Amino acid sequence: MRKINNFLNKKIIKSLVAIIIISTLPACDKSPSEHLKALTEDKYPVANMPDEPLETPLEINIEPKRLAMTSSWSAGVKDDGTLWTWGTDGLLRDTKTGQDPTPRQVEGVNDAVAVSGADHMLLLREDGTVWGWGSNSKGEIDPNDKDTFITELRQIKGVSDVVDVSAGIGGSSYFINKQGTVSFLGSNSWKLFNNSSQRIESPTQITGINNIVKIDGNAEYFLALDRYGNLFSNKCIEGTKLLSKNPQIQICKFIFDKKVVDISEGISNIVLLEDGTVWSWGDDEYSAQGNRKENVDQPEKIKGLARVVSVNSKSANTIDGELYTWGTFVYKSNHSPIGSTKDNIYRPILISKNINVKKYGLGSFADYSFIDDKGNAWMWGDKSDRGQWGTGEITEDYMPKEFVLSLHESLFNTHANK
Repeated sequence: MRKINNFLNKKIIKSLVAIIIISTLPACDKSPSEHLKALTEDKYPVANMPDEPLETPLEINIEPKRLAMTSSWSAGVKDDGTLWTWGTDGLLRDTKTGQDPTPRQVEGVNDAVAVSGADHMLLLREDGTVWGWGSNSKGEIDPNDKDTFITELRQIKGVSDVVDVSAGIGGSSYFINKQGTVSFLGSNSWKLFNNSSQRIESPTQITGINNIVKIDGNAEYFLALDRYGNLFSNKCIEGTKLLSKNPQIQICKFIFDKKVVDISEGISNIVLLEDGTVWSWGDDEYSAQGNRKENVDQPEKIKGLARVVSVNSKSANTIDGELYTWGTFVYKSNHSPIGSTKDNIYRPILISKNINVKKYGLGSFADYSFIDDKGNAWMWGDKSDRGQWGTGEITEDYMPKEFVLSLHESLFNTHANK
């Protein structure tokens, strides 16, 4: 009888414990069992911050681009003006195999200011000249050279006094000079300029935008930010105002009630306002607006994200040091016949804390990268199979989810003494 009573007492105690645990769970739509599962298994919580503005408005982010990436190699600029490369091909230095996953200095460059990459790279130097290497299939580096890939640094003719550059996909190169005007070179196959030419054969000024301090674009359209926090584009959508339409190019202005301080063009476009709110539009899979199964036609505020201080097209960093990401990732899978699983993350998820992003990588290949406030470069995502991360290692084509959504420190550091 005593054994039976002890057994019953244990059962009662376990039941009471279960009741206590369930009763202390926050009220929500989930059942207690679902909520318990979420507490133990959800490693990547979805952004759910109160809609609170920053106490101090942000200033426009014109930090120089220090980190760039193509589909096969990467480049970085250090504080001392040196240029470093790593990955596969496009390294501007001799290797036995054309591949080196360890960042190494490029000889002869000690005056680098910024670097930007897509299928080609653009290098801005202290004297205001711009040099390029990589893909030249659309004349985005040297329209007079029929070579489709340029393996050495080549000065881009026709631009001077440049203060910022942007290399875009589709064979596009943008240049901002110290007067705040923007020039374009490369493909016109998507009719960025309204003429019949398939190429812009020499750097050509984009009329209708002035006082520009930041630009991000591709061969089809661009986002341009002026010194007053106004955002412009040649692609007019809902929520924009047509300013001018001339034989060359139309210009539209976005309508926001706050100053724009940062921009990132991509499959979906991201805008950061001075109050720390983040807005997006474009492809549903990359807009962080939830699984809407349709494109987001005009800028909308991303719910759950607030007090953000830095963004690119697939990530955001809050003033509290939280790092969020979204978009499409490919993981290793033992259950798929092709050995991989595609995962669309429709809402921003938290992947790390205590992070202070000084400058994100920009561009479709560099969007899962940043340099922190200590000068260290970090990477995540599913693009590391050609040594682009600079960790000294080359990974497999597909890696587990935990690897893809974890930060990996590159051997590249912007500080000259490391």
